[in-house]
Amino acid sequence: MSIRQTFMKYKQMRWYSTKQKMKVIDTVNDLLSNNELKHKCHPGKIKPKQVEQPAWLKNTVLKILKDETISPNVIKTHSKNLSLHLHKRHPPLEPMDMKLKFQEIRSRVQIDDAENLSDEELLQYPIVRKLFNSIVYHWTPILYDRYTSIAYLIGRSVPEYSVLYKIFKEIHDNDKSFMPKTLFDFGSGVGTVMWAASQLWHESIKEYYCVDVSGDANELCENLIKYATPKININYVFHRQFMPASVFPTYDIVVSAYSLLELSNQKARIQTLLKLWQKTEKYLIIVEQGTRVGYKIIIEARNFILNYGDKVKNAYVFSPCPHDLKCPRNMTDDTPCNFEISYLTLPIGEASSYKCERYSYVVLKKGDRPENDVKWPRIVRPVLRRSKHVICRMCTNSGNLEEQIFTTWKNGKNTYRCARESEWGDRLPFEYCETTEIEEPEEK
Repeated sequence: MSIRQTFMKYKQMRWYSTKQKMKVIDTVNDLLSNNELKHKCHPGKIKPKQVEQPAWLKNTVLKILKDETISPNVIKTHSKNLSLHLHKRHPPLEPMDMKLKFQEIRSRVQIDDAENLSDEELLQYPIVRKLFNSIVYHWTPILYDRYTSIAYLIGRSVPEYSVLYKIFKEIHDNDKSFMPKTLFDFGSGVGTVMWAASQLWHESIKEYYCVDVSGDANELCENLIKYATPKININYVFHRQFMPASVFPTYDIVVSAYSLLELSNQKARIQTLLKLWQKTEKYLIIVEQGTRVGYKIIIEARNFILNYGDKVKNAYVFSPCPHDLKCPRNMTDDTPCNFEISYLTLPIGEASSYKCERYSYVVLKKGDRPENDVKWPRIVRPVLRRSKHVICRMCTNSGNLEEQIFTTWKNGKNTYRCARESEWGDRLPFEYCETTEIEEPEEK
């Protein structure tokens, strides 16, 4: 038998299957091929990777510490403890959760007639109190007095400012026609939302409305703006301790950053979200720490607004999700959908050092999703770079988590290099295309 006959016989035994693979979209591919665009600057890149702290912040904080006669070393220790407490914080247990905890306690203790005792009566037993304290999270509100507010400023202002700046920058870069005139900040604290927004829209924003229950935090926020050198571009700031009763006026941007977890129960969070959505003209931004707890708070907010939006005005997820479906991360495992930003700590009480802040967030926009919305997949875990291939784990517009291996041979040079130059949190300007792959038949 000739070589040609052998080849034709082998070819007839092979199976051909049509599968989907990703490739860079044509418009971007043309720019890359013509050297008009670099792979590391593809349009899905979310910048910056690292945010510089405000130039005025260090000296202003030192001035406040001097006026308050507070030792930088002492306040630094307090700020670290406060930051650790906030990172480990859980929401208070709901009544149903508490009921389940007491059922567990009754099954674990050996007390006569325990099933017929009320929860209060059961807690009279020392063994029950000890077990209760070990399995039940004791949530208490944090009192942000003057000293605690300053500790929060030192420990949390820079990472929160960095996160907010990156989120605002994504809106700024992807919605260039958006020029906000008003901003509403719920749980404004020391003012990090204003600092970040003023970096991008200081010429357009004419009013900042800040709500925080702590009068000391509001006063500290005002002093930071007052004493800042060089002067920062923040004007027309209004501080209030309570949410306005009226849904009017509305604001172009409404933000709740690291605040919902401070509310006493789920009902309070939902009521607050409803008020915030009603006060939103265009964008509602919810941010929490990138822990499992913070992520669950974000999912709770996302699900509520997407379901409630139809009753007032349609809503869609502007970022980070490329879809409005159920979060696949929430349905598949207990891993939070979070992202990361690098920052340089304040040199208060110790030398500056580089750290990373993980955060979970959602940006919801009023209206219908545009027909020309790109819906590019979002990279939701660190990119794994290997020899001649790269692995990207993504959330796609179909509402699924996907892991794809990109190579030059399978996906093409431009697609492979774009994937390799991407980072956790970036979007990939890719689309699906069908490809024919050859599969060998199984031996019988």
